[in-house]
Amino acid sequence: MMDRSQVIDACGRYWNPTAATFFHVTHRTIESHAEGCTVVDEEGRRYLDFACSYGVFVIGHCNPYVRRRVLEQMDRLASAPFGVANPVAAELMEVVTDMLPGGLNRVFFANSGAESSEMALRAALACNAPRRKVIAAINSYHGKTLGALNILGQQGHRSPFLPLMAEVEFVPYGDIEAMRRAVGDGVAAVFLEPILGGPFITVPPPGYLKEVESLCRRTQSLLVVDEVQTGFGRAGKMFAIEYDGVEPDIMLLSKGITGGHAAIALAVMQDSVVERLERIEGLPPRYLSSDSGGSPYACAAALASIEFIRDNQLPERAAFLGQRLRSGLERMARKYPKLILDVPGTGLMTGLRVRNPAVETAITMALGKRGVHVGHSMNETAPHPVLRFYPPLTVTEAEIDQSLEALEQALEGLGRIPGRVYDLLDVIVRRQYRIPRKWLLRLSGVKDGHAQAHA
Repeated sequence: MMDRSQVIDACGRYWNPTAATFFHVTHRTIESHAEGCTVVDEEGRRYLDFACSYGVFVIGHCNPYVRRRVLEQMDRLASAPFGVANPVAAELMEVVTDMLPGGLNRVFFANSGAESSEMALRAALACNAPRRKVIAAINSYHGKTLGALNILGQQGHRSPFLPLMAEVEFVPYGDIEAMRRAVGDGVAAVFLEPILGGPFITVPPPGYLKEVESLCRRTQSLLVVDEVQTGFGRAGKMFAIEYDGVEPDIMLLSKGITGGHAAIALAVMQDSVVERLERIEGLPPRYLSSDSGGSPYACAAALASIEFIRDNQLPERAAFLGQRLRSGLERMARKYPKLILDVPGTGLMTGLRVRNPAVETAITMALGKRGVHVGHSMNETAPHPVLRFYPPLTVTEAEIDQSLEALEQALEGLGRIPGRVYDLLDVIVRRQYRIPRKWLLRLSGVKDGHAQAHA
């Protein structure tokens, strides 16, 4: 088994030198194993996981119920050739469609949220031809594969790969008048997250999604709702569309559907959408499918996770415990306005909108030293990033209080530093990828031996 320095060295040589530097600069630990809301590092130190890989582990790490179910499936059939029907996939399709509104009855399997975004994009362009225009939100996140980049509203991710589709327009999230102007007489599709995720977390005004749905119906534009981050209880409802009673044409699901136990994603479409696709000569709907999505193993993990979420009423739990977490975060925001601007979110999808990326990095490091992992946005281009607090939905009140106590201790020390120092540090953070790694390592206090090994 490699030790910490060997793992980081291998990361720098074979994968991502920048990530290796980040681990050194932030003194970030390496996770060895995990259970429930706790991760354990390579030296046996325990941490509360309030990052959850940006929301994946909704039922906690290594959930014993899901583990038992997937091991049973592994003993029977772990994988099957594409197109071969299997009982566990059929059961998952039935369970998911029964949970969703109206005519969302046609399921297309994928391996990631980005892949499901591309399925939806292809479906929209095909069945709404000759329309080509697509609308998405500024700062939205729908994946980083080449097709998904077309509708990714974060310019920094898109810029290196331009030119992409010319017929995509990005509008301010939550601004219904901007959406009306962009849609005009009709577009191929509108892609929206019911709560803006990524490094921003923005809850739209009440009724916003319903108004967008009505606009799409009037103009025969498809509404694609991306519930990859919000689905399966994270935002205090099983699905965030329930807040506005929205029925999209296509719905994208991933992340929490297996609680992190397997990679799977779904694009669930209305019957009417697939019927239009079926009438297109030379385009059978199977062309939208993944060649490897929906394995029996992954479907078993999804079924077990959904059963656990329902049986333990985790969406309701997220709504209740989310109030406890957010009230504590809001108290910190009032106490340290120099560092924290506000506390966006709902349910257990929340965080701290901070002064600048330097403050986000400082809080992340200070909490790490106090045994709490949080979701660092790693977005130096956002003027006010949101440091995410995404604990498992199985988190306890005591664990929430422990994280808040650690945060208060961290902020007490950080709050003594003048704001202008953070503004200066922010200049360094924004230019960190242009600063020689040897300097960064020395600034972070890494020993000379490590600095030489990784410079």
